[in-house]
Amino acid sequence: MNWTTERELVMGEGPSRFSGAGYRGICYLDQEGNERIVLACGIQHCPKNFRVEYAPRPGWHLHMVISGIGYLTVNGKTQRVHEGQLFLIKPGEVTAYRSDTENPWYYTWVTYGGPKAGRYMNAAGFGPGVNVLDSQVDAAEFLSAADALISHDALSDSEELQRLSLALRYLSLALLSRERKSQIQLRDGLLSPDDYVRYAVDYLDQNYAHVKIADVSAYLGINRTYLSAIFRKKMYMSPQEYLIQLRMDKSRQLLQKNWPVYMIAQSVGYDDQLAFSRMFKKKFGVSPENFRKASRRQEEQGKNQSLEGI
Repeated sequence: MNWTTERELVMGEGPSRFSGAGYRGICYLDQEGNERIVLACGIQHCPKNFRVEYAPRPGWHLHMVISGIGYLTVNGKTQRVHEGQLFLIKPGEVTAYRSDTENPWYYTWVTYGGPKAGRYMNAAGFGPGVNVLDSQVDAAEFLSAADALISHDALSDSEELQRLSLALRYLSLALLSRERKSQIQLRDGLLSPDDYVRYAVDYLDQNYAHVKIADVSAYLGINRTYLSAIFRKKMYMSPQEYLIQLRMDKSRQLLQKNWPVYMIAQSVGYDDQLAFSRMFKKKFGVSPENFRKASRRQEEQGKNQSLEGI
């Protein structure tokens, strides 16, 4: 694809389709682009030895290779990427990639923005220094989501939501691939006790609002007693204590908002507001409402002290 043409489309307002020999896609980055979750999507059959070079740019560009072979260079390091692999270009990275001279790749991509995009990419397995991953999800599923996304290019609110749902579907497939890889490792007994604890912590961090410890042991495929033993050895607390700590820490953050206490209780996994309040007071020595009042008093005092110092 010609980057100049794509850049011109990106700088316009509203969704714009682009197409040419072997490629098609959609860009819809407007004045609200820094907040928009999905910025662009495309599908491309590359000719032999087709090369693209990019200076650092915003957004997280998640690609799935449908077939063929290519070569990705990130900050001077080159990797061979083939059918069934995901590759990611991260914000600020100097990148170049080209198709193979004999078996050129065919790929699809979605570009994400917004404050949570980086967290989701990390959850998919693209941590520091990782740009290429094997996918445990059929490439055809990514292609289907991207193809449908490109077809929704109208300016209506309903089309905007269709684009968002399909882009999130594409991203969810990358996260599903990570989960399946973890399950394969668990099934084949490739994990150490520390690995089990790490996966348990990740699972609790992502599902604290509705998870039970039995769910964690079932996910890991190990006995709950064994999980508790290795978890306590590594984390110096039981899985249940860690879960409660997660819920209470999250509730403290939510109490800075004007949400009713019953709503905060439900959002961190307590259907019973009274049970939540009892646990909160046991943990912090005050009720949720008194904690909120004290936090606001401290905030006001901080503002007054700042004004006095002027």
